[in-house]
Amino acid sequence: MSTKKYTCIQILCIFGMLLFAFIDLYLYKNGYFEEKKLTLMYQENNNIDYKVYLKKNDFFESKYLEKDKTYITSLIDYINVDFDYNIKFDHLIKGNYKYRIYVTVESNKSNGEANYWTKDYNLTDEKSVNVDHVGEYTIHETIKIDYNKYNNILNSFKKTLGLGSASGLLKIYMVVDSDIVGNEVQTPINSKLLLQFPLSELTIEATAEVETPNNTKSVTKSIDTEKLQLMKTIGIIYIFAIVVCLLLLIYITKVKRDVNKYENDLKKILSTYDSIIVNVKRLPDLKKYEVIDVQTFEELLDAHSEVRMPINFYKDVRRSYFILLNENTAWKYTMKKRRTERM
Repeated sequence: MSTKKYTCIQILCIFGMLLFAFIDLYLYKNGYFEEKKLTLMYQENNNIDYKVYLKKNDFFESKYLEKDKTYITSLIDYINVDFDYNIKFDHLIKGNYKYRIYVTVESNKSNGEANYWTKDYNLTDEKSVNVDHVGEYTIHETIKIDYNKYNNILNSFKKTLGLGSASGLLKIYMVVDSDIVGNEVQTPINSKLLLQFPLSELTIEATAEVETPNNTKSVTKSIDTEKLQLMKTIGIIYIFAIVVCLLLLIYITKVKRDVNKYENDLKKILSTYDSIIVNVKRLPDLKKYEVIDVQTFEELLDAHSEVRMPINFYKDVRRSYFILLNENTAWKYTMKKRRTERM
């Protein structure tokens, strides 16, 4: 192998060490090897507005009454309810949310301590929406409530069962169920908006409630244990790779140094003693000779001074051979590219 190839391997080893060290440092700086907690914060902003529309009458000029009033049951035509739901996140999220609106008719004791009967009535089909890469989403729904329909249902129940003293409630719900992912945190979010009116009363007042208050909430989870273990394993592998690259670099540097010395020494011998060196195409057959292995080229020169025969030179991929032949004796000097290489 030429010194250029050894140099390329050295460069690759240095590049590999730097790359693995940079990755390990980046993972360490960003806490990938440490157990950490991820947090998703969000705030819900909910509102319920409504108008009570009146039947034609001789007492009220307006077609409807605003919210938070006292209403005469016999004059109610229908109730128009606006549900507004908004949720904001501190990270971009993706996922799905679904919602529906329904009413519940309740029959209770007059003191409200016990519940005789309840029944739900769907006002809308469940609606499902996918969201992706958003920081918030909003739902606005307007629904028309036939108050007299549900008032009649309760009155029929009371009359049939002889529960004249029972009270009743009409509860109007919008329920929002979300399953979202943000900042690697997956969490369900369940919200319920409630507007309720008394039933079977001469006059009524509405109460609006939001079962999920409008304040900031957060969901926290620890990073997955298996993922943490995987990151630690990767870190150890990178450290091992750095050590391997370092050992390989040391080895290649040593080999390159040996090869450079070999090439320089060989070049010096060939240029200095060109007049007594003969290049041969193949290594001479030394089976019939008594072979004397000399340790240095100078010893070979001493033998040449005595016999006055040319020195045969043959080079293969890893070694160079200098052989001096005289009658039944062969003096051989071998140069190796690597000093640690065995014969």
